[in-house]
Amino acid sequence: MTPEKNDKKLTRWLLAATIALLALVLCLQLWQMFGRKAGNDALAPDSANGPAAPQAAEPLTPPAAGVSQGKTTIIEDVQALNPALSSDDLASLSSKELEQLWKTGAPGLPIGMSLAAHAAEQYAGTLEVDSVTSKTEPELDEAPAHYEVELRHPTLGNFEYKIDAYTGEVLEGLPDIIGSVPSAAPQEAPAPEAQPPAQAQTPSAQKPAAGDQAPAATGEEAAKSAAFTHAGVSAADAEAVRCKLDWENDRQVYDIEFWVGNTEYDYEIDASTNAVLESKQEQNSRPGGTAAQQPGSFIGEEAAKSAALSHAGISAADAGYVQCELDEDDGRWIYELEFRAGSVEYEYEIDASSGTVVKAAQDR
Repeated sequence: MTPEKNDKKLTRWLLAATIALLALVLCLQLWQMFGRKAGNDALAPDSANGPAAPQAAEPLTPPAAGVSQGKTTIIEDVQALNPALSSDDLASLSSKELEQLWKTGAPGLPIGMSLAAHAAEQYAGTLEVDSVTSKTEPELDEAPAHYEVELRHPTLGNFEYKIDAYTGEVLEGLPDIIGSVPSAAPQEAPAPEAQPPAQAQTPSAQKPAAGDQAPAATGEEAAKSAAFTHAGVSAADAEAVRCKLDWENDRQVYDIEFWVGNTEYDYEIDASTNAVLESKQEQNSRPGGTAAQQPGSFIGEEAAKSAALSHAGISAADAGYVQCELDEDDGRWIYELEFRAGSVEYEYEIDASSGTVVKAAQDR
């Protein structure tokens, strides 16, 4: 073989080797660009089902033990609107606060009635005065959202405050009432209501000490009995009795209303001790007419609830929160009911004598 032929053969081999090397380099580059990325994607955990999905939303925790089913339902509905709210924090609120919070879209966590009362007393300068009592009502569905706090001084009288529901700022009210109205107060103090001698000696009327540990709620019948005893009437004489368990200032209370003749009684009873926290009676003229219009012949709250739920086509178990109040509207006695099932809020008016549906409304 001539040298010329050997040179040509060597050139071909070098050219083939160069082409093969270039092909190998190209394959490596393509694998680095596409093959490695595909492998990483295959190894990465799926965002929905993978074991280490980042930033997964925490499940809503159930409220603490001891919270009623109705209140639990409201808490779950509020958390559905704002999952950032803790179920434990929401459980510390009253049912009325939770309902108003749900109606307004749950923009945040309110400070609560206890802190609102504390803010009012601090502003009024009565924190160290043991004889000052307070009554707090939430108004979260008003603008601005606030708490209405009424401070009651035994000689200075009553003072009203508005506390911002989310910041605790005092919106309205008189500061330092002890130092600002020391002399005028005795003349402005309301006269105490006259009570029968027997009522003043009733043990249930004594308010428990602040440090006492309150037991569980004693039940509606015991609370009613305490109210009847304080009023000096028998259970048989009481008509159109309404009893509702509620929370006020971190304390469970029974709100009780009833009639005896033309006198309307309104009581607030401590649910754990049956102490009479507040009492009021008014002489009111009942609507005239037949006996069917008299409270003694009313169908009662349970029958009114049953009529409303039946008309709405839902069961009592599905109604997470039911509120029922007896009221007079243009000479006609009706039961006003509010309840919720799922995301639907129902409002009903039931004739107190016949049980017929006077009004029905739904709000989604």
